Amino acid sequence: MRILFAGDEQPYSAYALKEAAKLAMNTWADMTLLGIQPGGGGAAAVDPALNLALTRYRESFLNAWEGEGSPYAMANWQYEWIPLKEGVLEEKLVCRGSKKDFKVRLRQGNVAAGILAEAREEGADLIVLGCSRGGGSQWAGAPGVPQKVAADADCSVLLVKEEQPITRILACLDQTHVSQSSLEILNQMVTLHGAQLEVIGLNPEGGLKKEVYTRLIEVGDYYQERNIKVTTRLTEIADFESFISQETQQDLLALWMGKKSLLQRFFPRDWVGRFVAKSQTSVMVMR
Repeated sequence: MRILFAGDEQPYSAYALKEAAKLAMNTWADMTLLGIQPGGGGAAAVDPALNLALTRYRESFLNAWEGEGSPYAMANWQYEWIPLKEGVLEEKLVCRGSKKDFKVRLRQGNVAAGILAEAREEGADLIVLGCSRGGGSQWAGAPGVPQKVAADADCSVLLVKEEQPITRILACLDQTHVSQSSLEILNQMVTLHGAQLEVIGLNPEGGLKKEVYTRLIEVGDYYQERNIKVTTRLTEIADFESFISQETQQDLLALWMGKKSLLQRFFPRDWVGRFVAKSQTSVMVMR
């Protein structure tokens, strides 16, 4: 498993890093910390505030492992060819994690595009980033970043809106296909937080759809077999927006989203970003 954490200098990014570290330590995932510096390409100087933030995130992540035997301990020294500019490489001595891959990277340019590009190139299984709770879930200085990343990423995305306990996870199922990786990521979140799990089948209007009910039961059985307490229920897709507004308090809203999403048909205009912004608490989009 590879986790990509994207962060800026704001408090919400520090909260998100804590969540990413918990997941990485529990799964021994390969880890990349990414900063995005707006502007064009070239050898522009690294913004001091962003550089300081990335340094703090690196130290915080590496120090999160309690005791000896951290898979991220920087103990693997080797010479590598590092590109300096087009056509020029220099051999440098590089230290990497002893057992698992750990990287800190900086990209320049559009924030959302940079995060998505890094995730694709690195083959990330999960993107973790923070965003503000109020004002439509924003990333400072770059409007719409959380919404675009959640909508366009090829992998699962966890948006951490604030530092608060997660007592319940509301996992909304709107399709018949559910990937194994999404089931496992949700399993990790339930275990890490000791949260109650409620799986909600989203049903189109006009009577109960057999495939929705069948998949709801299958997902519920999957977690019960792993000794995770789970409750299941159905709700109409037409009531989904009011459901989000009324029911998510100290909850994590988890959305299964695939290429044949029923929500896509009912809310065709960027529904992922719409629900990400509407939810008052953290959101996980699972693929």
